[in-house]
Amino acid sequence: MEEEPSDMTFFEHLEVFRWTLGRSCLAFFLGVAIVFFFMQDVAGFLQLPLAKAYGSVELMEKNLITYKPMGVISVFMQVAVLGGLSLAMPFILYFLGCFVAPGLEQKERRILGPSCLGAFLLFMFGCLFAFYIILPLTLGFSVRLNALLGFDLLWAASDYYNMVVWFCLATGAFFQFPLIILTLIYLNIVHIQVLRSARRYVFLGLMVFSALVSPGGDFISLPLTTGAMYLLYELAILIGGRMDARRQKQVIDEMEDL
Repeated sequence: MEEEPSDMTFFEHLEVFRWTLGRSCLAFFLGVAIVFFFMQDVAGFLQLPLAKAYGSVELMEKNLITYKPMGVISVFMQVAVLGGLSLAMPFILYFLGCFVAPGLEQKERRILGPSCLGAFLLFMFGCLFAFYIILPLTLGFSVRLNALLGFDLLWAASDYYNMVVWFCLATGAFFQFPLIILTLIYLNIVHIQVLRSARRYVFLGLMVFSALVSPGGDFISLPLTTGAMYLLYELAILIGGRMDARRQKQVIDEMEDL
């Protein structure tokens, strides 16, 4: 990452921030333009969970409707804006990293690049997990339950796309929390013993979050979302424990050298 001089004045910092904001906005608008240009392909791709739930594209197209004349506009806006934000995220993270790097200490600067990369990868993993696993199972359960009771389940296009996009983004965003935990452990702000003793509270908090963001809060999406995020928490504790042990060993070695 490129670095700016650390002895800059306030107005020079303000100018750098202005350029950072401008580049981030440009990346966002380019992302929106790309998604808008391929809107038909993107909209068809977002229908995959519903097609899997019905078992065929024909049944899905028959039950995906719009009952508002201008409801398609909200679909276009949501897909374009949120899709553009997803495409622009790696560049926005890079620009923000370049902006904050000069104000960080050497120890903090060392983890800035890997943290940005890890944040993007975890975000994508969370979105893909929600899109390919949780949504098809949840929607399939809803479709089969309604069919069992003899109901014909119709999906409003605006409501469906709103659910898919926001649920994927919320899951992807919350999948960042293991990276935050590891960063705090690395900077010696949070101790591993605190994380281990807080397991039950974290699990309860994850259940509450999953109930809020899950498409139906049913017994399929709720445990899947909670379980996946709790496994990431345990993974963060495992990796953080090794980081802590390595740091303690390094301190002991330095004391022995003295």
